[in-house]
Amino acid sequence: MRITYNWLKEFIDIDDLSPQEVADIMTDIGIEVDSVTYAGKDIEKVVIGKILTIEKHPNADKLKICQVDVGDTVLQIVTGADNIFEGAIIPVALHGSKLPIGIRIKKSKLRGVESNGMLCSEEELGLTTHSEGIMILPENAGLQIGEDAVKALGLDDWIIEYEITTNRPDALSILGIARELKSVLGREVVLPETSFSTIDENALDALTLSVKDEVACPRYDGFVARNVKVKQSPLFMQMRLYKVGLRPINNVVDITNYVLYEVGQPMHAFDADKLKENTIIVRKAKDGETIVTLDGVERKLSSEDLVIADAEKPVALAGIMGGEDSGVTFNTERIVLESAHFEPLTIRKTAKRLGISTDASYRFERGADIEATIFAAERALYLIQKYADAEIYSGVVEFYPKPYTPKVIVFNPERVKKLIGVDIPPRKSFEILNSLGFPVKKEQDYIIVKVPSWRKYDVSREVDLIEEVVRIYGMKKIESTYPLMHSNIERPRRFDNIMKTKEFLSTKGLNEAINYSFIGKKLYDAFGLDFENLIKISNPLSEEWVGMRDLLTPSLVNNCAQNVKRNEKNVALFEVSVVFKNTGKELPDEKLHVAFLLSGKLPEDIYRERDVDFYDIKGIAEELIEYFGLKAEFERAEEKFLHPGQSAKILVNGEEIGFIGRIHPDVEEKMEIKQPVHAGEIELEKLFELTSREKKTFKKLPKFPPVTRDIAVLADKEVPAAKVEEIIRKAAGKLLEKIKLFDIYEGENIPKGKKSLAFSLTFRSSQKTLSDEEVSRIIDKVIKKLEESNITIRA
Repeated sequence: MRITYNWLKEFIDIDDLSPQEVADIMTDIGIEVDSVTYAGKDIEKVVIGKILTIEKHPNADKLKICQVDVGDTVLQIVTGADNIFEGAIIPVALHGSKLPIGIRIKKSKLRGVESNGMLCSEEELGLTTHSEGIMILPENAGLQIGEDAVKALGLDDWIIEYEITTNRPDALSILGIARELKSVLGREVVLPETSFSTIDENALDALTLSVKDEVACPRYDGFVARNVKVKQSPLFMQMRLYKVGLRPINNVVDITNYVLYEVGQPMHAFDADKLKENTIIVRKAKDGETIVTLDGVERKLSSEDLVIADAEKPVALAGIMGGEDSGVTFNTERIVLESAHFEPLTIRKTAKRLGISTDASYRFERGADIEATIFAAERALYLIQKYADAEIYSGVVEFYPKPYTPKVIVFNPERVKKLIGVDIPPRKSFEILNSLGFPVKKEQDYIIVKVPSWRKYDVSREVDLIEEVVRIYGMKKIESTYPLMHSNIERPRRFDNIMKTKEFLSTKGLNEAINYSFIGKKLYDAFGLDFENLIKISNPLSEEWVGMRDLLTPSLVNNCAQNVKRNEKNVALFEVSVVFKNTGKELPDEKLHVAFLLSGKLPEDIYRERDVDFYDIKGIAEELIEYFGLKAEFERAEEKFLHPGQSAKILVNGEEIGFIGRIHPDVEEKMEIKQPVHAGEIELEKLFELTSREKKTFKKLPKFPPVTRDIAVLADKEVPAAKVEEIIRKAAGKLLEKIKLFDIYEGENIPKGKKSLAFSLTFRSSQKTLSDEEVSRIIDKVIKKLEESNITIRA
């Protein structure tokens, strides 16, 4: 939406404010200004000129030589324009001038004839993106030859471009912005002139009105005028329309657009002699009915579209665009001026279906002011009489069966403080609402507020009034504060533990997956699981969602498969959800589980990556359990869908709480995953329960640095890594802070029946810094104990 600073000054006194200051106020009260642009920007040394003579160019059929009076001299200018004539008043760019299209004009020769400037079009002055020829200015506009064009054309002005939210159609006019500024500046709004004289003939005798759909059209006002002289609009009006982005057409059409921008009420003028039987019918279109609109496009209508019709056919799309056959032309002598109100949803549906957006539809879709129809029409008739010499019929052809009744809202000033946290005095709230045009009345501790017609669609509750008070009071005056919270409800520990679990896994680089709790037979069969034992759904969404899952891992592996198929091969996921165990009773046993999955590659360091392996998934399980203050133990797992040599069940304090491992290659093949997938699943309910039993202890952060040594041993294949770890722990004693298995190897250079296990040992004392000799003595002791168990040092 665009308005101009000088045009706005006619509605409210803002002479003491710069255009930017006005824009800042608008933004502060919720009407966001996108830009403030000088209308005469990049126009230099352009003056008003008059063509004295025109001669044919001797060397070019399409060029003409003009002698142009520019005030202090007569210039010879060559042009190719076809619409010029002797005596035409035009803008002239002199030698050295600058134009908004990015060029400077210099003296030159065109086909051997000297040209000392350029005759300018609207496009070259930056007024429009397309023009038919040179800009011909009205002779009666009082322009002085040689006068600077920026001032003469009204370009010494600023264009304020702004956006509104969909609930503020009242701000889509200069009057609307003036009302807003009034509330801040405390200055009165000056309404434009609306008085005009009428003739003895009555509009009711010249026009018949019938409204068939009073829901879609709750108000319609029609006025009639005769002896209308349709011609070019006055220059000031043309220039204002150019500045807000419209193209002037003729004085009658331009006036309806001009008043639209002034007061926000769309109107339309019909050629009265083209209306069959002098009849206006507001009705829904018939399916398949057509109309050629003013843009020359034939449009096929449906029974949901509201049209303005005469006795034979549609002559306009109600609230959107007029019809080509009934539009005002330079031959029009009688007009019917329509000023109506249309229901927003009806207009929106038709505009969207037909792909049309006009200034009228934009306003009607958001909700125009139902009480503005007469005022806007009177303003337009005043201008039509003044600039088109029209004779206005007395009376109005009107349909308004249910006049607007203001909604009454009880406003409690104390609610402002409770909702916003700012103590705005009741008197201030009263003044703000009154300044915005809301009729207000004080009643004890409350304010009785009536909603004006132009705010009908967006103000319906007390909180809407609070919003109005706060935005005018000033959002900048409101300090940011934390909301007051007084709750005696203890936050459930289970919820905290779930959030801790999610946060921990997120910090490990895993992304949370959210799946349905349903699962299908095909997926369970791929894992070799017993689908028949699942709880079945009576009305499943599809065959893929028939049972209630009792494990999360199949769903995560399915997520992995979908990612890999889309070439996202590095997958790291987790899911926290409830599973449903069939107990044979009426209701299943619901348990909270967490599952996690890794596949593809992980960053080894900032320079290279490595493939995910069993120890990555084991490390996640270990650290998660340690995070809750417990210690994990691992034994060989027996899950059918896990790799027999790369899997383990998880135990805490001797209780089994889950499993980890690589997904069995057969399952990977069935899922069409051509890379190893490692997953784990833990029963969180058990983990939380074990955590609650555990006695919490705290120890100080160590003062002294750790010492790390690696040790690799050869052991029989049947010897569990956990047993080797146990021997090392006992031999190393209290100074061993941490032990980590980081490699298992079988193959070349390893004796048959043996395997290599590599451990990282971390030593630390709470009393002093350990020396290399002390750590070496501990390592020797560890080696001796290992050898006693037939486990030898490899390196």
